[in-house]
Amino acid sequence: MALRPIARPSTAREVIALLHKELADGAWPIGSRIPSETELAAELGVSRPTIREAISALVHTGMLEAQRGKGVFVRSVSDPAPMLQSIELADVRDVFEVQLCFDVQAAHSAARRRTPQDMARLWELLAARREAAGRDDAEFGRRDAALHLAVVEAAHNVTLAECYRFFVGRLQESLDLFAGEDTHLECGIEAHEALVQAIEDRDSEGAAAAARHVVQTSLHALEGLLAVRAGRPEPAAVPRGRGRARPGG
Repeated sequence: MALRPIARPSTAREVIALLHKELADGAWPIGSRIPSETELAAELGVSRPTIREAISALVHTGMLEAQRGKGVFVRSVSDPAPMLQSIELADVRDVFEVQLCFDVQAAHSAARRRTPQDMARLWELLAARREAAGRDDAEFGRRDAALHLAVVEAAHNVTLAECYRFFVGRLQESLDLFAGEDTHLECGIEAHEALVQAIEDRDSEGAAAAARHVVQTSLHALEGLLAVRAGRPEPAAVPRGRGRARPGG
C-alpha cells in the first residue's frame, strides 16, 4: 500500500499517527514486515531519524517488534494508548478487581505448570514474608509483592506476567494514597500458606480458591476504607483480613 507524503515538516508524533492509521486499516497484517526506515522516509518525505523515533515508540507500545537483522514486524494493529490511559485514571477498586482476576488465573495455572524450582522459590519467599511480618512495613511489602509475582511467574505465561507487573504497579500507586492509615489491606499468613500448598499439591481449583480468598479479603477491606472516607456505613468485616496496604494481600 502506497503512503502519501506528509505535506510539511513533520514531527514523530504525526508519523506515529499515520502509522497507527495504516496498521488499523490493515495495510500491514499482523506478522508482516513493515517497510524499512529508508522506504518509509522516502514515501513520507521525512527524515530517517523521525521515522526511527516513530517506530521506536510503536515498538515500546507493543504494536511493532524489531528483530535484529530481519526488520520490524507487526505484533498488534490495536493502539493500546486509550486502554493504558483509562487504567491510569481508573478507580483503585476497579484496578483491584482486575488484579483479582489475574491472581486467581495465575494460581490456577501455576498449580498445573509449576516446576520443582518454582516451588523451592515459593516456599523460600513465603518464609521470608513471614519473617518480615510485624517488623518493617516497607520490607514486608517488598517480600509480599515478590511472593505474589513468583506465583504469577510459576504460571509460565509471559503475557500474564507482563500484564500483572503493570497492574501491580498501578495498584500500589493507588494504595500509597492510604499510607499511614490503619488500612488492614493484607490477608494473614495462613491464607498465603494455603495458596502455596495448593500449588505444591497441583490442586488448580484449590489454588484459585486460595488466591481468591487472599485478594477478596483485601478488596473487602479496601471497600470498607473507601466507605468510611465517603461517610457511608462500613461493610461487614471478613474473617482473617488484617494487615497493611499491599497489592494482592
